Amino acid sequence: MLVVRNEEAGIRASLPRLPLDRFEACFAIDGNSSDATPQLLRDAGIPVHAQSQRGLGAAMLEARELVKTHAFIFFHPDGNEDAGDLPRMVDLLGNGSQFVVASRMIPGAWNEEDHQRFRPRKWANCGLALLANLLFARNGNRTTDVSNGFRGITCAAWDRMQLTSQDLTMDYQMVIRALKCGIRISEFPTHESQRIGGQTTFASLPTGIAELKLLWREICAGRRIPEPVAKEQVQLRGS
Repeated sequence: MLVVRNEEAGIRASLPRLPLDRFEACFAIDGNSSDATPQLLRDAGIPVHAQSQRGLGAAMLEARELVKTHAFIFFHPDGNEDAGDLPRMVDLLGNGSQFVVASRMIPGAWNEEDHQRFRPRKWANCGLALLANLLFARNGNRTTDVSNGFRGITCAAWDRMQLTSQDLTMDYQMVIRALKCGIRISEFPTHESQRIGGQTTFASLPTGIAELKLLWREICAGRRIPEPVAKEQVQLRGS
C-alpha cells in the first residue's frame, strides 16, 4: 500500500518503477492531498482511500482495515525509499518472515545523511534502537532501524502487536511491540535516496520528543504482550 500526502513529484518519479505485477492488490491511503497526488494514482489504476483521521499512525491503522491479503507492505513514494527493494520484501514475506524492515543502519545500507559529517537523524535513530533493544529484546531478536517506514508485515503479526499510535511514532511502536511479542524482525540493507519535492514535514526535535514519550508509555505498559488465548482454550474454560 502507498501512504501519501502531497507527493505529486515523488509519485511521478516512483510510479514507473513500482513492480505492481508482484502484488495481489495495491491501494493508497491519502492524507487529504491538495495537489494532483490522488488523480495520478487513480490514472495508474491504483484505488485511493481518503484518510479519515490525521496522523501517520492513523493512516496505517486505517490501511490495515482495508487489507484482504496474508501480508502487506508500506511504501512511501517520496523518493527516499527504493522501489527496487519491493520484490525482495515480497519474497521474504512469502517465505515465512512475519515483519520485514528495510534498514538504513546495517552493513551494505545507505542513509541520506551518510555523506555528512553531522548526522543527527541517523544518530537519534540508532540511539532509539539501542534503547528498544536494551529494554525489550530477547532471544536474539533485534532492531536497527526504528523510523524507516518502508516495511512489510503479515496481518497476523500486525494484529498480535495491538498497535495504537495515531501519529509519527507508529514506526517506533511497531518495532517495540514486535520485540515485546517475540515477533522476529527480518532486516535487509536498503539505499535511502534524497526526498523528491521538498523536505520532510517531521522536524527533528519534535519528532525525537514524541519518540521518547512513546518509549516511556511502552515501558509503563510492560515489557511483554501476553500470547493470545486460543479459541479452543476459551471454550474449554467456559464449559
